[in-house]
Amino acid sequence: MLGLAVTSQQIEFAGTVERSVESCKANQDNQIAGLAIFENQTVVGFLVLKRGASAPSWANPTSATVSAMRIDLSCQGKGIGSAALRALSPWVAENWPESPLLTLSVDEENQSARSAYAKAGFVDHGIREQGRIGWVRFMSKSVGGCA
Repeated sequence: MLGLAVTSQQIEFAGTVERSVESCKANQDNQIAGLAIFENQTVVGFLVLKRGASAPSWANPTSATVSAMRIDLSCQGKGIGSAALRALSPWVAENWPESPLLTLSVDEENQSARSAYAKAGFVDHGIREQGRIGWVRFMSKSVGGCA
């Protein structure tokens, strides 16, 4: 996972893959999960789920919040990210059944990510807020399928 090729913009918005992996390793209370994304038995991406006290301040603490998702540059645009996002609901239902909702924030200018999230069933709440770097939007999806 540490060898994923990502853009400097991805690092600016979500931090390094190494930082994400370290936050998962430091997790002591099952509030953070790091999930590898595979294609043909090769890791091509990575994402972090957070909940409870580890979730961002804007998120409901019972939600599972998608954080720091990355797909290797060589694999972007192939639908891998959307497929990984669709696979999250069953994972959360099995591993964090007390989390009924998947949530995320996305940079308003990141149209490709917003499109991938929509294809995976996430609904844009139409709320824009000034984030650390620019405007962000909030999206969610019920673990059962509907937002």
